[in-house]
Amino acid sequence: MNYPYEINLNIEKVYGTQDVSIKLNSAFTTFIGANGSGKTQTLKEIRNYFRNVDFHNVRYLSSNRIGTMENYRSRTSKYDFYRADEYVFGDSEDKVVRSEIETAAGDFFAMDERKDIYIKVEERLSTFFQRNIFIRWNDGKMQVFFCKKGDDNEYSIAFEASGLINVVSILAAIFDEKIEVLLIDEPEVSLHPQLQSFLLREMKIAAERFNKTIIISTHSAKMIELNKADDICNFVFFENNELPKQVSLENPQLKSQKIKDFILRMGLIHNEAFFAKKIMLIEGVSDMIICKHLCNKLNLNLDVAGSQIIPIDGKGQFPTVSKLFRLIGKDICILTDLDGFIDDNSIINLFSTMPESKIVANKYGASDIISLANDIKNDLILNVNQCKDQMDSIYEQHYYWINRDKEDDKDKAIKRALIAELLSNDDVSDWFEYEKWESIKTRLIVLFDVLEELGCFVLRKGTIESYYDNNSCTNIKEKVSAASEEANNLYHKTNSQIESQYSDLIRCLKFAAVETPIKEFLAVKKELYSELGLITGILDENIDNKDIYSAIKNVKGKDESLFEYIIIKENGRIGVEVRLKYGIMDVKGFPFKVYKGENTNQVIDSNVFGF
Repeated sequence: MNYPYEINLNIEKVYGTQDVSIKLNSAFTTFIGANGSGKTQTLKEIRNYFRNVDFHNVRYLSSNRIGTMENYRSRTSKYDFYRADEYVFGDSEDKVVRSEIETAAGDFFAMDERKDIYIKVEERLSTFFQRNIFIRWNDGKMQVFFCKKGDDNEYSIAFEASGLINVVSILAAIFDEKIEVLLIDEPEVSLHPQLQSFLLREMKIAAERFNKTIIISTHSAKMIELNKADDICNFVFFENNELPKQVSLENPQLKSQKIKDFILRMGLIHNEAFFAKKIMLIEGVSDMIICKHLCNKLNLNLDVAGSQIIPIDGKGQFPTVSKLFRLIGKDICILTDLDGFIDDNSIINLFSTMPESKIVANKYGASDIISLANDIKNDLILNVNQCKDQMDSIYEQHYYWINRDKEDDKDKAIKRALIAELLSNDDVSDWFEYEKWESIKTRLIVLFDVLEELGCFVLRKGTIESYYDNNSCTNIKEKVSAASEEANNLYHKTNSQIESQYSDLIRCLKFAAVETPIKEFLAVKKELYSELGLITGILDENIDNKDIYSAIKNVKGKDESLFEYIIIKENGRIGVEVRLKYGIMDVKGFPFKVYKGENTNQVIDSNVFGF
């Protein structure tokens, strides 16, 4: 096959009437995306496409490669009649159509037919996994056995680890040079990380050596390898309800040295980001430490949202890295130090071109966010220049001034420190020309609100260290140590204290996190709604607890309930005390009491809440 090779498909069950175009830029292509985003269906349509355009040997390997073998591996009474040592892959008729079989059976048939393939696989098994493999025919059926190296006791393949079976299957498929196109769904299934790396290397070598086109679909970061910038063009990115995205080899951004450097660094350190839907870009390691601890402490579900936090080692990388991720269809949000906003408009420019930026700016009474930012900054600079000589006692207490580079522009440090102090203090009535400062602060907050709706979040106090209880650190090593110390302190604080202290950062994390949080208490309330009105309605002097659960059974079909109802009589009133039976639910408000004649829904709403 000559590359690039373009494939045009119609996959109606996933993309409706939209045409799907996939470009194979090399012999090895990788599909990346969330579960249900269309990768498997696209692989199968590519299989069908190649079988219809004069490629005679096309092989598709399902993610469930062991197939019916699992029945022989299970240890339940349902499968007792499946004896593992009797497992067979099939007969001679199955062998004839081996390339069409989507499970490992087709590859073991290939090893039986081709001694060269058998040797290549067996040698790797023997060397790397201390296994020998034997293929035999018994009464017209093919069976496979293993034995550990140095041990003569053979055992059926049905007793072998599923990961090792997957490795054998894939190795046999990639070494079969007659297979022109090989499509593998999730080659990493059941494999530990190092074994995944081994298999990736073998696949790439085979694709080049045997002139074989290999396309894989993966959820594993170990199946991501970038050795040069344009390697990213060999990845196809899938998102739910969107057409697949690729970076073109002709894209001029791949010529940027910053892009090249970041792609290589990302391939080594942050390749999990390729699987994310939304990327939260931060400046460095200190920010990462605090972000991770805040997510854990506040139970912010970035992972469920398909979000990934990426430190980029300096605000100057924001524009370059953002463009890269947008090329591959990722949503971007940014957390920047205050100086990233003050010093220039490079970060604001990233969001000014978004289709919704003008709409958001108009909502706040501005024509666009660039003009809004420039108007505020011009007045801000003028005010700093006019007032700075009378305000040294204010700016000299800030981190920006204390830890400034003494060789840098002094006025820049003053401007940064004054704005940070302005945004950090609720009352500036003792400032020189305080009315002007209050006006600027009001306008700044409006601008920041605009930017946050678009995904740009500014640390209003300055840097991440400005939020610490102790922010005396100066160099990189001290910053990392200080972040670790601060993270430990977070565990001793209440959530309300943390949310107050880190409100700027938490807003960004919530933006990146799952839009709809898990609310178990709502499901608990629904159960209560369905039971409590019924129970209070039948309460009288003669009722007992058995009657309560019988009534629940009559209505719901079962007497099992999440709740324990205890009849109470107080001050001439009859009611029930409601207790939650199980302690695993994330809900508070139990126990509580409700009396006959009360509005049970109002009582529930007043008492039952989530954490």
